[in-house]
Amino acid sequence: MSTKKSEEMCGIVRLEGMSRLELGLLIGRLFTGYWFLSAALIKVFQRNYLFSDTLLGPLNAFVAGPGPAWYKAFLAEVVIPHVRLFAWLDAAGELCVGVGLLLGLWTRAACLVALFLVLNYLSAKGFANPQAGLDKVFIVLILMLYLGNAGRVLGLDGWRGRHA
Repeated sequence: MSTKKSEEMCGIVRLEGMSRLELGLLIGRLFTGYWFLSAALIKVFQRNYLFSDTLLGPLNAFVAGPGPAWYKAFLAEVVIPHVRLFAWLDAAGELCVGVGLLLGLWTRAACLVALFLVLNYLSAKGFANPQAGLDKVFIVLILMLYLGNAGRVLGLDGWRGRHA
């Protein structure tokens, strides 16, 4: 049996057979997954984020900042009274997105959760705020990953699709 046929049977994808679009989706997916996973791990292990009121400082700054009034009201009336619950939800969401994108597993679902998280970060900062520039870039990148079905490029979504 030839090497090429055995690779096809095992679902192995060779990098030289990738298009530029597929390579771009792979790089974008891995970068975005790494970014979300590292953000989650920092919150879980380095800053005592989950078991303290560490999040209150930034939340109060967002309430006083340039964000939209409806989002400031949401932060003040819903998030701040339940700050530890939202800390856990934020870290869990980032962890799931990071793992999902890095593995290419349920990539579209991970992209939707990522989009929800980043839209919340953007709303907290305010769209016109220069600090929200990276959030806007991530929104475009996440939409590209979602529309391009990036999990099919060297991801478990692609493997599942070939073996379903």
